[in-house]
Amino acid sequence: MERFRLGVSVSKKVGNAVVRNRMRRLVKEIIRHHETEIAEGLDMVFIVRKGALSKDYAELEKSALHVLRKAKLLKASRK
Repeated sequence: MERFRLGVSVSKKVGNAVVRNRMRRLVKEIIRHHETEIAEGLDMVFIVRKGALSKDYAELEKSALHVLRKAKLLKASRK
């Protein structure tokens, strides 16, 4: 079974192409660092909002993990 698939959506309202691609790379990197903790066989789409621009890497990571935990998509919380 494949691990999971990830999609990252960043609207033009968030910023220009440089800003949107930076946010996309940050989200992908955060998920890559935690891929062993995420349940297998999932299709996920992260939608980046304007509020994410003011956050640093640690805050974005905390938010992403919070969302995954809340949705019970982390392996430890799937019990």
